[in-house]
This record gives sequence, C-alpha cells and structure tokens, in this order.
Amino acid sequence: MSLAKEINEKLDEIIFFTAEMQKMEDEIKGDASFKNVMTGEMTNKKGAIKVVQAMIDQIKEDINLLSNNGKNVNDIFTNKFYINDHMQDKQIVEEINS
Repeated sequence: MSLAKEINEKLDEIIFFTAEMQKMEDEIKGDASFKNVMTGEMTNKKGAIKVVQAMIDQIKEDINLLSNNGKNVNDIFTNKFYINDHMQDKQIVEEINS
C-alpha cells in the first residue's frame, strides 16, 4: 500500500470518529451513563467523548509516524493525477451520519 493511501485511510478514520463524536454530542443526554466495553467500568457522556478523542489523537500520532512528522511527504498529494473527490467525501460523511 502506498504512503498516500495509508495516510488517506487514517484521515478517513479521523473523519469517521469526528462524525461519531458529533453524533454523541447531539443524541446523548449529558447525564447518560455507559459501560466501557474495553474496561467494563461505567462512564458518562464526557468520558465517552474523551475515549473517542483519544482515538483521534492516536490516529494523528500514527500519521506522524507514517510521515516522519511530515518530513517524508513533500508533494505526496500534488500529483496531477491524484483527484480528491469532494462529492464522494461528502457522501461518505452523510452515510456515516445516517
């Protein structure tokens, strides 16, 4: 798999988790409690959002490792044959949100 594709997949994960976090903000009441499936402990909405934010932060760290903190990705996305389909990105976000 190419470096650009790996980075794009990580960026898609960030979009997904950001959308999930927004869904949580919109749909879950502030006093709701949840069971953390990883630890078995009970948590609230704020704790659940912290878990999602930690996942996003980990993905950002993964991108930094892949890209050597951006040093080995100069002009990786400036290939004239690479097209970022904004309509497809919008469709993916809409599917995630529905």
